[in-house]
Amino acid sequence: MQGSSLVDLSGKTISLVGYGVSNQAVLDYLIKNNVYPIVRSKEKVELPKGVKCIFGDSHLYASEDIVFRSPSVRGDTFFSGSQSFTEISYSLERAKCHKIGITGSDGKTTTSTLINKILEKDNKSTYLVGNVGTPLISQLDKIKNDDFLVCELSSFQLYDYTPCLDVAVITSISPNHLDWHTSMAEYVFSKRNILKKSKRAVVNYTSPYRDFFMHQDITYFSLENIEKMVESGTNCVYIKNGCAYYNKKRLFDVDIVKLKGEHNLLNILASIGATYDYVDIYSIIDVVSSFEGVCHRAELICVKNGVFFIDSSVDSTPTRTKATLSIYPRERSIVILGGYDKNLSYSELRDVTDGIKCAILLGENREKIYKAIENSAKKIIMVNNLADAVLASYKEANEGDYVVLSPASASFDMFKNYKERAKRFRDLVKSL
Repeated sequence: MQGSSLVDLSGKTISLVGYGVSNQAVLDYLIKNNVYPIVRSKEKVELPKGVKCIFGDSHLYASEDIVFRSPSVRGDTFFSGSQSFTEISYSLERAKCHKIGITGSDGKTTTSTLINKILEKDNKSTYLVGNVGTPLISQLDKIKNDDFLVCELSSFQLYDYTPCLDVAVITSISPNHLDWHTSMAEYVFSKRNILKKSKRAVVNYTSPYRDFFMHQDITYFSLENIEKMVESGTNCVYIKNGCAYYNKKRLFDVDIVKLKGEHNLLNILASIGATYDYVDIYSIIDVVSSFEGVCHRAELICVKNGVFFIDSSVDSTPTRTKATLSIYPRERSIVILGGYDKNLSYSELRDVTDGIKCAILLGENREKIYKAIENSAKKIIMVNNLADAVLASYKEANEGDYVVLSPASASFDMFKNYKERAKRFRDLVKSL
């Protein structure tokens, strides 16, 4: 199991399978420590002098003693004779400080960012790492015992890794990455790994998987009034009569929150549950009353002739799109949907697009989405690419309407990642 011990790399043969951002940071770290691994990559890449590259279809068949794999590479397939790590699993075991880990299907990045900002506001020395921020391995030499790591962890990273954390947060769970995981059960088990060695858990009380995420020291968060759980001795962060509470202590009126949408209010409650023991309450209030969100998450990018263009390119699942569209009036919303298919069901999009002004569909899964939402949106338009989608949305929009890029799909059929998709959307909108 990854992270079971601190591994001595000296005298071992080492390879890096995949050469994305995390393994590039691993290579820099190894070379600084006079270790020269083999880089295995599907495509030939430019490497520092002295580093050998194996590329092509056989790049996954690593036989070295130790393998650092990109998070998207499953660790149970090719490395039967090797000890396998991801950058974060190797690094987290070596960092001696306060550690807060965050996972979930939705809200990971927003919650991680909120936690980091709250700690910073309280003058804590913090590092935002993992799926968001800087690779941890590049920060190891700087971290001190009193510092805080705020680490966003994906199901890929947790698949065969149980981190030792001070606080483990699970934001929400819904179907995702079923093109990578063998089943929904495997996906949920991967998420649960974040709890196994953690000292404290922060869990969504209304999650259908709540009972599966039990922990001896748990804090629940909920939009519902769960004061009854406080009576039983459980720590809770919740909403009551328009106010946020920690146990029975009133924290603030919900009206001060800048972020829109109930899903974001849940992210705020989760961040409070994670940080309450470490900071002054005024640091929490300062952040939740000023924080306006993370890029590409229901982000207003511009207004053209009274039409609001919203970038929510990060919405790679129907659940994310459902949350984003709940912010805007349906009769004034035009949504751009579709992309790479992660083997998900799109049936829940039917409710959220019911009565919507227009849905514009593109990408390899557009036919699947069309079947799911047929006769729900007032109008459905099929297009071939994002440029056509933006042009069609502008033609359909009137003053006061919202054009929302919320694909409910990954980007890999047309783009390298959701950020590249977002940049293309922004460029197209600005050129209208």
